[in-house]
Amino acid sequence: AARSGGGGGGGEAHGGGGDPAARPPARQPPAAAGSGAGVLDFLSYVGGLPGFSHLRLLFVGLGRLLQRTGLLSLVLPVADLLLLTPLRLLGFLAPPPRESAAEAAARFTAEFEELHGETHPRFFRGSCSEALSRARREAKFCLVYLHSAAHPAAASTCDELIANALFAAFVDENFVFWVADDATADGRAVRQALRPRELPTLVVLAQAEGAGRGRGAQALAQVAGVRLRDVDGTVAALSETLQTWAPLLEEAREELTARAVDRAIIQEQASEYERALAEDQAREEAEVAAAAAAEEAERAAAEAAEAAEAEAAGAEAAAAARREARLGK
Repeated sequence: AARSGGGGGGGEAHGGGGDPAARPPARQPPAAAGSGAGVLDFLSYVGGLPGFSHLRLLFVGLGRLLQRTGLLSLVLPVADLLLLTPLRLLGFLAPPPRESAAEAAARFTAEFEELHGETHPRFFRGSCSEALSRARREAKFCLVYLHSAAHPAAASTCDELIANALFAAFVDENFVFWVADDATADGRAVRQALRPRELPTLVVLAQAEGAGRGRGAQALAQVAGVRLRDVDGTVAALSETLQTWAPLLEEAREELTARAVDRAIIQEQASEYERALAEDQAREEAEVAAAAAAEEAERAAAEAAEAAEAEAAGAEAAAAARREARLGK
């Protein structure tokens, strides 16, 4: 914070009995974020308090040690539970903002593109169950990338594999790609359900038979750890999975085809009904018009006959009158 002189300056000035002096704004506790970001922000806040600078060095050294050993991603959720949860309950920390699955995917996409570029598979914007449903509708498998930003291999995996053009094109053609980000509740839940042996990991998922609406999934294969450093090997492993489980995809395609045929039949039946209804309406309208025309013609004929009779009667009366006139003479 800048100090204010006699004429003023930056910062907030507080008057006492003498000259105003600028004081640095009080540090505010951070709002709680995800399990990782919230813990790290809180430790940074504590380390920056007056008299606690030595703790900052301890936190930094401990964090680097945990990151090198790969334990950071395991320690942060525990620290969040033991450290931040009581503070939230006591009202010292704001509760973490609720983030929808689509918002989380959009945030991850923006962060990924900022760090690793815009080349990557299409990140599905939604929950894992929604991604499974989309994959089912498209007769594809769902490829889940288990990601933890705190893991030492996360950055290299994103750079060397996820941002690889060959991998991105292959995945977009054959899968619905969903990111299980450890910073989100949905990502942590999926990771806990899948229980991967190591991170980062790619898991091929298929919607479980009879699950419906994306509820329930079957893990078909995993590619994890150092194997992900080989792009060609990863693509080959995923291709082998597609070949191994091709009957499932074929069954899904047949189901989609059958549904499409059923929809086409229903639409055709509806169209035929509408055509028949239109024809019936047209026929009824024609019959009504013909009946009206016949009635009008009959009425016109009757009026013409009446006029003819009246004219004949008039002519006969005129003739009788002339005869009577001649006789009277």
